[in-house]
Amino acid sequence: MGAPGHRFEPSRAGNRLVMETNEGTEEAVATQGDEHHVVLSADTNGDGKPDVWMTDTTGDGKADLYQFDTTGDGQIDVTVVEGAEEPGTDRLVVDGDGGHPPQV
Repeated sequence: MGAPGHRFEPSRAGNRLVMETNEGTEEAVATQGDEHHVVLSADTNGDGKPDVWMTDTTGDGKADLYQFDTTGDGQIDVTVVEGAEEPGTDRLVVDGDGGHPPQV
């Protein structure tokens, strides 16, 4: 994550993608083998609740999260999580709002 308008460059796609957010907070945590550990969370709209988060379910502390507003309405409507670079684990695409993660 980062400042509004921060540019992300996915490892497999050749296109540069832009995610614009409001001023908010973000937190990044290195994992040490804890399964289902929140690696990154961000409050993108300033309401005090995490709107974007990534969970490490393998315990290796690695994952890439990209979220996009594809309609231009200011709402995140597509989430792409890229996993290990092994056959069958390319990416997971989640559409819609998944709610908020549990407090950790």
